Amino acid sequence: MYKVLIVDDEMIVRHAVKTLIRWEGSQFVYAGSAASGTSALKLMQEAPADIVITDIKMPDMDGIELIKQLMSTGFDGEILVLSNFNDFELVREALKCGAHDYMLKLTLKSDSFMQTLGEIALKLNARKGGAERAAEPALPVKRQPDRIHETLAFLYRSGEEAGSSGIEAAENIWLQEHAVYTFGIQVTAASEHRDESSLKHSLSQLWSDAYPGSTWQCAVAGEDHSFLMAGAYPSASGAPEPAEMAERIASLSAMYYSMKVDIIYGNKALDPEGLAEEIRLCREAQVLFFYKASGPLCQSNRSAAVDEDSGYQQLEAEWLEEIGKGHPEFIVNWEARARQMIQEGAKRRMYPRVVKRVICEGMWTVSRKLGLDQHRGFDPSLWLEKMTKAGSDTELSSVAGELAQEVLAHAGNGAGVRANRAEVRKALVFLEENYRRSVSIHDVSVHVNLSETYLCQIFKTDTGKSIMTYLNELRMAKAYELLSSGQWLVKEAAAEVGIHDPFYFNRLFKKHFGVPPKQVKPKETPDMK
Repeated sequence: MYKVLIVDDEMIVRHAVKTLIRWEGSQFVYAGSAASGTSALKLMQEAPADIVITDIKMPDMDGIELIKQLMSTGFDGEILVLSNFNDFELVREALKCGAHDYMLKLTLKSDSFMQTLGEIALKLNARKGGAERAAEPALPVKRQPDRIHETLAFLYRSGEEAGSSGIEAAENIWLQEHAVYTFGIQVTAASEHRDESSLKHSLSQLWSDAYPGSTWQCAVAGEDHSFLMAGAYPSASGAPEPAEMAERIASLSAMYYSMKVDIIYGNKALDPEGLAEEIRLCREAQVLFFYKASGPLCQSNRSAAVDEDSGYQQLEAEWLEEIGKGHPEFIVNWEARARQMIQEGAKRRMYPRVVKRVICEGMWTVSRKLGLDQHRGFDPSLWLEKMTKAGSDTELSSVAGELAQEVLAHAGNGAGVRANRAEVRKALVFLEENYRRSVSIHDVSVHVNLSETYLCQIFKTDTGKSIMTYLNELRMAKAYELLSSGQWLVKEAAAEVGIHDPFYFNRLFKKHFGVPPKQVKPKETPDMK
């Protein structure tokens, strides 16, 4: 196997070159990348590569000087130069200094690139005896990537249950004079549908390009496009702080792959026990990935979720008390208060299960207040399932909005009316609670603080009915319920629903149901049209 080092001062070029090489199943392995000739020489001293792919024009030390320095130290590998169209004089000098060939950056394609690398490999085989070289064992750490992956997967998935076994497992992969960085990452959006393997590969490449020099790196997949990323760096490597690394990985993910990621980062682990603890904390803190509405997350694994918060408990108590009192607008306010509880949960870093429990309790309270728990058309178990399965705060908010519509529809005696506008929902509640008295369009418009003309327009658009048509249908449905009970006279039922003219009542009733009110038989409950 031949180790390949990529050198270019532009990260996007280093990344592009790396993606052009078909590593899997080939005779090439990635040895790292460098942003200058000076950095490349340092990497070559620590872990020599067989093939160096380098740009010509770079700050600090350019490609020509890098080639000269490598040749002066007895480098027995091969060098491939990358250039632009106007670099021909420099390319000629690079070839004189010992470069194998050159390729133009703007015309790079995977097939031609692999063909050139294949030619280089043949040249190395002929010079060094490729069969023996290909059979050489890898470096001790690189030889067992499966062991590292299995250990990290065990620590990641076991959590606190790992206990002393987790520390022992971490000791098996620990390298002296190294520090290990750990990140919990969730991909929340990508420009295209990508599978788990592709996402892992992209994240690993970004990390390698942004922070080269790791002794090993590994990614473990979790659920819902979440990953544990870990990497070991020599203590003297001067790697930046975890917070800086996390922010840059998030930025580069958006820049190069159009991926939005949330990141939980741990402190540098300086011993096996510290590694096990950082992974455990990252896993616990990843529950905060639930909160999407507030924007991308990038924070320490010390920002753990909490089960209890006195302020949150007070807000919950006030909300349930408001529902219990049954103020005229509590149905309309229910949705807004539910969203508030979700937003407060994000702000206070509550465990998602706590927020879901609060919203479920709000649903039970409002359903009992309105008698919906006895309504055959309302299925609380369905809503409990939807809330429990919600994968984010935005999804939970959407479920709360759908539930508010459902509650309003049933509260309106099964009229099946669903309204999108808050003002229309408010008007529906007002009509439900005031149908027994004389109600005018003016009364409704004053209540919702809109002009009569505009209210009539949006009410008809949202419900498909005029305000007075809806009110009359509501009154007829209520009257039918009274008459079908067998305990009310026609004139009593008419007065009870706010119509004191029996002739007008009879006309409306027959028009709506097709039969006069006197012919209603007890226990019949037709649906409102």
